[in-house]
Amino acid sequence: MKKNLDPSKKTASYQAYRRDFLWQILVPMIIVLILVVIASVFTAIRPPGTASLWADISTIWLLIPLLIFVLITLVILGGIIYGMAKLLNITPVYTQKLYALIRLVTKKIENVADASAKPIFFFEELSASIKSIFGQK
Repeated sequence: MKKNLDPSKKTASYQAYRRDFLWQILVPMIIVLILVVIASVFTAIRPPGTASLWADISTIWLLIPLLIFVLITLVILGGIIYGMAKLLNITPVYTQKLYALIRLVTKKIENVADASAKPIFFFEELSASIKSIFGQK
C-alpha cells in the first residue's frame, strides 16, 4: 500500500524547514555527540596516572561558566555600590529640603484639620453647657 503524503508536507516552506532542521540542529548534535564519545574513549584508554590531570582539567572547564557568572555579578554589585556612594553624597541636601517641605505640609494639614473641627467642638461645648444649666444628663 502506498501511503499518501499530507499536502502540507509538500510545500516549499515545509521542505525548507526539514532541510534547516537537518543541517542546523540534527547534524551539529550528532557531531558533538561523536566528539564526546571520542573524548571519552581516549580518556578511558589513557594510563591511570593521567586521570588526576584530566579530572583537574574537567574541574577547570566546569568552573569557567560559574566564574563568568560570578564576575558579572561582581561587576553589577560594584556598580550598585558605586552608585549608592554617589547617591549618598547628593541626598543629604535634597533630603533636608524634602524634610522641610514635609514639615510645612504637615503644619498646613494640621491647621486645616483643626479649623474644620472647631465648629464641631463649639456645638459640643454649647450642648454640654446647656445640659449642665438645665441639669440633664
